[in-house]
Amino acid sequence: MCLDERSQAWPAVCISLICLLLSAPAWSQASYTAQIRGVVKGQSGALVPNATVTITNDATGISQISRADDRGLYILTGLRPAVYTIKADATSFRSAEEKNVVLQVAQQTTIDFTLHPLGLITTIDVTTAAPLLDTENAALGTDVTNEYVRDIPLYSRNMFGLVFLAGGVTETTGSGITDNYPTGTNFVSNGQRNATAQITLDGSPISAPEQGEGGNSNVYYQPSVEIVQEFKVQNNSFSAEFGNNGGTIVNMVLRQGGNAFHGSGWWYGQRANFDARDFFNTGEKPDHVRDQYGFALGGPVKKNKTFFFVDFEKVRQQDPFNLEGVVPTALERTGDFSQSPANSNGIYDPCAGNQGSATPCPHNQFPGNKIPAGEIDPIGQAILNLYPMPNVPNATYPDPNWRAVALRISPDWQFDVKLDHQITANHKIGGRYSRYHLHDTAPTIVGDGDFGPEGDGVIFNTNAQNGGAEYNWAISPMMLLTSRFSVDRVHAPGISNNYPTLSDVGLSPDLAANALTRMPTIQVDDSFLSLFDQCCVDTHFAHTLVSYSSGLQWVKGAHSIKFGGEQRVFFNYFWQPDNPTGIFNFSRDVTTSQPNNGLGDNNEGNPFATILLGYPHDASLHLVPAVADKSKETAFFVQDDWKATSKLTLNFGLRYEWSTPYTERFDRLQFNDFSGDTGISIAVDRDQTGTFPQFGQIGEIRGTSLFPSSGRRNAPVDRNNFAPRFGFAYQLASNTVLRGGAGVFYGMNVATNFQYAGPAFAKTANMFFTKDNFAHQFACLGPSPTQPNCPNSSPFPGGLALPPGTKYGALAQWGFSNSSDLDTGTARSSEIYQWNLGIQHLFPGQIVVGIDYSANRSTHLPWGGAGGISTRNRNFLPSSIRNALVAALNPTHDPTITPVSDYLNTDVPNPFQCFFTTSAALTGPWCPASPIFSAADVTDSRYIDPTIPQQLLIEPFPQFDGGFEGLPTLNANSWYHSLQIRFQKRASHYISFEGNYTFSKATDDSSAGRNAWLGNLWLDNPQLLDDLKAEHSIGANDTPHRLTTAIIFDIPVGKDRLIGGAMNPVMDALVGGWSLSTFLTIQSGQPLALFNSAALLADGNQRPNVLCSQLTTGLSYRQAAETGGAVINQDCFGDPGDNIAGDAPRYFSQLRTDGIRNVDASLSKEFTIREGKVLQVRAEMFNAFNHPRFAIPDVGSGDGALGQVTNTAGPFRRMQFGARFQF
Repeated sequence: MCLDERSQAWPAVCISLICLLLSAPAWSQASYTAQIRGVVKGQSGALVPNATVTITNDATGISQISRADDRGLYILTGLRPAVYTIKADATSFRSAEEKNVVLQVAQQTTIDFTLHPLGLITTIDVTTAAPLLDTENAALGTDVTNEYVRDIPLYSRNMFGLVFLAGGVTETTGSGITDNYPTGTNFVSNGQRNATAQITLDGSPISAPEQGEGGNSNVYYQPSVEIVQEFKVQNNSFSAEFGNNGGTIVNMVLRQGGNAFHGSGWWYGQRANFDARDFFNTGEKPDHVRDQYGFALGGPVKKNKTFFFVDFEKVRQQDPFNLEGVVPTALERTGDFSQSPANSNGIYDPCAGNQGSATPCPHNQFPGNKIPAGEIDPIGQAILNLYPMPNVPNATYPDPNWRAVALRISPDWQFDVKLDHQITANHKIGGRYSRYHLHDTAPTIVGDGDFGPEGDGVIFNTNAQNGGAEYNWAISPMMLLTSRFSVDRVHAPGISNNYPTLSDVGLSPDLAANALTRMPTIQVDDSFLSLFDQCCVDTHFAHTLVSYSSGLQWVKGAHSIKFGGEQRVFFNYFWQPDNPTGIFNFSRDVTTSQPNNGLGDNNEGNPFATILLGYPHDASLHLVPAVADKSKETAFFVQDDWKATSKLTLNFGLRYEWSTPYTERFDRLQFNDFSGDTGISIAVDRDQTGTFPQFGQIGEIRGTSLFPSSGRRNAPVDRNNFAPRFGFAYQLASNTVLRGGAGVFYGMNVATNFQYAGPAFAKTANMFFTKDNFAHQFACLGPSPTQPNCPNSSPFPGGLALPPGTKYGALAQWGFSNSSDLDTGTARSSEIYQWNLGIQHLFPGQIVVGIDYSANRSTHLPWGGAGGISTRNRNFLPSSIRNALVAALNPTHDPTITPVSDYLNTDVPNPFQCFFTTSAALTGPWCPASPIFSAADVTDSRYIDPTIPQQLLIEPFPQFDGGFEGLPTLNANSWYHSLQIRFQKRASHYISFEGNYTFSKATDDSSAGRNAWLGNLWLDNPQLLDDLKAEHSIGANDTPHRLTTAIIFDIPVGKDRLIGGAMNPVMDALVGGWSLSTFLTIQSGQPLALFNSAALLADGNQRPNVLCSQLTTGLSYRQAAETGGAVINQDCFGDPGDNIAGDAPRYFSQLRTDGIRNVDASLSKEFTIREGKVLQVRAEMFNAFNHPRFAIPDVGSGDGALGQVTNTAGPFRRMQFGARFQF
């Protein structure tokens, strides 16, 4: 049963009451603090009860005290990552002290003390580094310390680049480390879906559901490298505190002020003069400029009491980008296509203006391929004149005859303010406020989307604010309460820039239904240049993520018990009309001899001729209101870390969580019921051609829509999410630990938000310029002397139908696509079962090597598809009917004929017309006394016509013209197995390193999840929606081998170094103080997916047939790029035929992307000005050896270019210079 929002509020009330009772404000989840436990013994080995153990933060001077129990056991919890001194005292014993104890993020370790009797020796002083072995838990993770954050070369100084140091972390197939969307989370961890990790900063979340579709996480505020102290990537068997993510947490900690003032100032710059060329660029290098500068300062407000840390950073960047394409020539603008090689086989007359003619259009060729002046539409002429003139001499089609360079300017700034205060010895508070602003300007108005947002002619102003507060109360030496509260707020309006208006070319004012008057998108075929891409131009979104939690940690003997609760509330305002003034497809197909024939002549027709005639192939206008969604995540947990023996620690955890699917402030949601009874039955054969009586009658019409009410404002809640966790760590020897664990995790729910209201409140208004396959024109662009018969001189002859809302109740969307995001089913969260087993060993030289088997299996994952072919759609052609059509109409599977598609597109009598109009051609007892639907609401529906395509009647829900959608199918599975070898060396003997090697295999049913457009996974969409078992294959992100290593080497020459330790200052300034750091990445290629370029598979993503076993040509990616050859053997793939599923797998293990072989390197020199004041200068190279990483090749079987390599995925070598002053 679905609860209303009032009853759903009780978890928040409970958490709030707990927090108030414990005197704490609240926050989110995710402890980043460390813990030390140990035993205090005497010299004889006897336990020392009631010893006092004091730990002091060396920077702040703030201490924390623990008292050993009667067995000598002590524990210190809630410790910020820092450098500490620990001291043990007991009556009749000398003190023992350990100095320089470095604790890292979420570290749990053991430090034992041995006390000596008074009078024998003085206080024991021991200097130690951070404990390197994980002796207290089984969680797999990678610590990235401050020296790596500060000294490893990072592209754009983006610290998230260091996430790829972690074991099991890879880039998404087809993307690279420089691809920055979703920001902060664009990586795959342990085989899970892309962009599903959670990012926390000082315990507060800075990642939120991706606005608009919500199935992934995204980060808008990204902390500067200078303020991050360190972070840890945790991706297997971690504490029950963590959840509601894809099994990975990136836990970051900011720097903190201390008793001394410390700070830094920096500048880093990039100039094109020092960059290499892209592999395919034979011209001038792009004039790239980037400057990044700022300062950081930390210190005391009051020593040993109150501390601050602030930073400010500004980036100024400009990037040129190339625009190119085929534009109309001077002759073509007059209608003369006689010299146009693109249409060497002719331009054909579509008979523009023949509305109402009794004679269908014969599609005769224009004499001499010249359009008579009297047939040139003035609106089409005005549109064509908006194109720039050609500027590339002697260009031969399909090479571009126009090129231009536009400049993108992206200045941004950000700052952080952090305060920490110790109220008393038992009470501490801390808080942080961060802000980020980006002004991203792209001044061009041409482009077809291939240029990304740079072609939109748009300004994006992104404003992100993030703040958090933390309160710690040491109730007793054995009990600590920690509460946190945080807010993440983002506001990002998009502003269109310099578009012509509708009236400039004479287009109908009906297109301004969204209160926008600029030009619509003019879409033409590839190679030809499209104009005014509108996708995402008018995006206005704002989200607010409020997070709070409270946790109590209680030490009882050998048990460290922690329990608490958390809740996250996500508010999302979103408006993104894809094409608010329309998208007009002027394809060459209109001016061919056989329009709408998929097997037509590619050398016929020309899209510029189509524009001149004012006769689009099709068009649509997106009418959509802004939405204001709200969703919640709630959880409670308990964790017990039990020191069972001196060598064995057991970790037990249980988490219970649930997601409350989103509501919408104005109740503009729609829940589709796929079994809902309409009460209507139509006794008419599904097959109206009389060929296939076995298809039976339409019969009962199922499928209804429900709208929010006081008792139901959201989809049902999945309340079965219990997540047990278990781990152990057994210390085999002082330098060896055996660790293992297993746990259940629940992924981010798919119903956190959505960019659109229910389809009854928004619509895609289709414009039909023909209704009989171009035999006659139906509508026109606007008033035109060449089309005098056009009704109302508008693309909407019956007027523009606005969304009806709840007007038609259960029968909403009849005659249209019903593409709701929600249905009456439960929005179930995916289940992730993780386990690992491994051994960790400390070698001499402070080198730790861990070898782990890490694996997981996930169930109830959402199937791929966020548009196009998607399991959200339940109204698809059943395979049983499809197979019967193929067997009868094309038994030889001849790919040169299209009888099944012809049958599906055959216009047949429409039994639904009587629901829409009084003048129905086909009537019967099912017809109502009068039409149910108002004529003004359905003017753009095909169901008002006497005929509709046969395909609609043989689909399960024939009342809908297209999809009948809801939540994606939530039963996909994935499997991941890996061997992970992690290695780390703490800085000593002038060198430190950290890295991992991962050998793995990932398989799944679907790799993309809800947002297929993230990670270039469009081809992950299913082939047959009722045969999903056939989708299982190697995973899109399968990466058999990956090696990453970060190395910092201080060249041992100079003052206080191995060589020249007593060197004079002048000589030291010349040859001393040099350091080298590198970041090495070597990775296997990831699987490729192919599609059939001449796809004819209704409601499916058709793949080719595999004809042989030698799928590759033997050419490397580089050889193919240099020679114009192909890496894929085109002869091994064929067209399966009209409406026949191909036998190719979803992804090929034998066909893979280009691998990664990349080295980033940095050379730095330090000048010691005086003690504590150091100037460092740096030269950094990204892709130091300029090794090209090639992009995904052409993967269209049958397009003539299969396997060809024409672009790069990774950056060419880029240099960066920097200076940093530290005091």
